[in-house]
Amino acid sequence: MKKGRSLFTVTRAVSLMLGLLFVILASPSKVRAQVTSGSISGTAVDPSGAVVPGVEVRAINTGTGSVATTMTDDAGLFRLSELLVGTYTLEFTKQSFSKYVVNNVVVSSGTDQGVGLVKLALGASTVTVEVTEAPPLIETTEAQVSTTFTTQQITSFAGLQENEGMDFLALQIPGVNMTRDNTFSNSNGVGFSVDGIRGRNNDQQIDGQNNNDNSVAGPSLFLSNPDFVQEYQVTTNNFGAEYGRNSGSVVNLVTPSGTNNWHG
Repeated sequence: MKKGRSLFTVTRAVSLMLGLLFVILASPSKVRAQVTSGSISGTAVDPSGAVVPGVEVRAINTGTGSVATTMTDDAGLFRLSELLVGTYTLEFTKQSFSKYVVNNVVVSSGTDQGVGLVKLALGASTVTVEVTEAPPLIETTEAQVSTTFTTQQITSFAGLQENEGMDFLALQIPGVNMTRDNTFSNSNGVGFSVDGIRGRNNDQQIDGQNNNDNSVAGPSLFLSNPDFVQEYQVTTNNFGAEYGRNSGSVVNLVTPSGTNNWHG
């Protein structure tokens, strides 16, 4: 009797552990879709400015080759959501219109890259109209105010290569000030406050996951090596619905997702 009861107890404990492991593994993917991915949106129009529905829109990640597709709606609008951080090539195709290609569209975490009006040209689909310069990185479709530093900026910023701390980048943003000896919390290189709110009220994240030290505030894990950071992003105002833990700012460090190119 005791043997059967012990076997039941062990089986129940194993089931609980497997269930907990499933929840842990399943949760990050949901948060990642909200915070560490971005989107591209815009409107397709013809030469007269009239909207063009039914245009196939393809977003090709230049690093991994992954493809996301959608169609413009009756108002000519399109939106490609949950795109991994990176650089994309946009392709627009529809019968009776020339193929339209936009290069170097940069997708950042938690933001929408609006490309505005995409003016398609009448002609054979075998003809390609290519735009080599992407629209500026301005959030025209969201009220949220975010500043994103890309890999190129991170690797060229003085001091970061010496692992002095990623938060020195935040000091380049309007409304951000160094807290000096008034930090009273951990810091990834330097303490800072946003719009006069205490530095301890900055929400620290890595890939959209909580990285706050609940004892003394500031980051719990110090990620200062630029080789491990693809984007450094600070949201300073009009936070989206997925944020709400802190009132100062949201600091999100996005780690590299990898590409098809071999580096070694």
